[in-house]
Amino acid sequence: MPFNSPVFLFLFIPLVIALNAALPAGWRNAFLVVASIFFYAWGEPVFALVAIASSLIDMVFAEAIVRSRQPRLRKLWLTLGVSTNLGLLIYCKYTGFLFDNLHALLVTMDVPRPEVILPLGISFIVFEKITYLVDVYRGVCGTARSIRDYLLFVFLFPKLLAGPILKFHEMKGQIEHHRLTLNDVEEGAFRFLQGLAKKVLIADQVAVLADQIFAMPTNELGFATAWLGALAFTVQIYFDFSGYTDMAIGLARMLGFRLRENFNQPYLAVGFADFWRRWHISLSTFIRDYLYVPLGGNRVPPWRVYLNLWICFLASGLWHGASWTFVIWGAFHGLFVSADHFGMKRVWPLLPRVAGIAITFLLVVVGWVLFRSVSLAQAGGFLAAMASPWTDGTAPLPRLQLDTALCLAAGLVLSFLPLGPMQHLGRRVLARALPVAQQLVMLCFAIWAFGRVFTETFKPFIYFRF
Repeated sequence: MPFNSPVFLFLFIPLVIALNAALPAGWRNAFLVVASIFFYAWGEPVFALVAIASSLIDMVFAEAIVRSRQPRLRKLWLTLGVSTNLGLLIYCKYTGFLFDNLHALLVTMDVPRPEVILPLGISFIVFEKITYLVDVYRGVCGTARSIRDYLLFVFLFPKLLAGPILKFHEMKGQIEHHRLTLNDVEEGAFRFLQGLAKKVLIADQVAVLADQIFAMPTNELGFATAWLGALAFTVQIYFDFSGYTDMAIGLARMLGFRLRENFNQPYLAVGFADFWRRWHISLSTFIRDYLYVPLGGNRVPPWRVYLNLWICFLASGLWHGASWTFVIWGAFHGLFVSADHFGMKRVWPLLPRVAGIAITFLLVVVGWVLFRSVSLAQAGGFLAAMASPWTDGTAPLPRLQLDTALCLAAGLVLSFLPLGPMQHLGRRVLARALPVAQQLVMLCFAIWAFGRVFTETFKPFIYFRF
């Protein structure tokens, strides 16, 4: 049930918010478990049952970890629990990829290619389930108070399909002491509309241009066309994903939960290490806390630090998708994060901040071409066109519709404005001095965005397929 579909916006959400507010506090968690499982089963009825069964197994492993006194036995239960979750992820997401890369060997053995449908949001679900087991093992928090509480952590629908990736110890207290205020609903509605506007008014409009250019044969691309397509996708993915995150945070707030932030003006980053402190923050912190630190982090010799960084970013690439383009994208980012770690972090302060932002942004754009391409051949051809200013190409430069051009320009401008402090200040001023103006602005954006929902072709969120 997509966030920007009419059924979700005008039926599911109003009903869930109203019932959640009307129910006694003791009934809200149980109600939200049912609503969240219904939400997921709407699109994934079979895997919803698998995820429920897997969650019950998690609770068994967590109890075994707590009850075991011997360190080796505790580690064994943790290993079994994490392996069970990773096995589920590997089977659902990477079986086809592994078969295609071992095709010659498997064909000689008459092994048929398995057809496995990728469940929505499986990468997010599995990572969150792993945080539960590891947090319990480390003693960061206790086990879930009940099956209901753990199922709510796993299935809470605002963040279910594309994050933010939550850690169990961050949500345990909120779930056990679930509170809802009128201010939560007001703040959440504002944030939700902000995300809907990002998705429908900017990301979906720019996506038309990006899709058109990336569908062109790469040998026909000219320099300007290739860069236009790359910039269009750069705007699209940021406003698509951050728009979803705003909607998820807003929805959760309207239900009485506060989710962690996932973006902090990533295109204002100076260097790739800074970029990953601003982009998909919940993924980068998950990889840091649950992979990089256990590998030794910075406490090992320099060559091991470099290796650990590469392992983490290759894992990040594979997490995004079972394709060599994602693997190379992860390696690309790993290369520049390693460069920051081993010397560039001392070079960036010597440059004007604007220059550092520009260099980082252009390299990030190059990386997005790898991310968007369906094959390494397409990525290579696209990047070759971007690196050939003397090439006009046989494909004509797409004629930009006025609304698409305005959305692309607005997206680029908004990407480079320091909106965080301005946004919080503006909301405080509006809330105190201009409540009517605030409501009118929200109403205008809502009408415009809702109008687009009904009149435009539905475009799924990019990160739903991860």
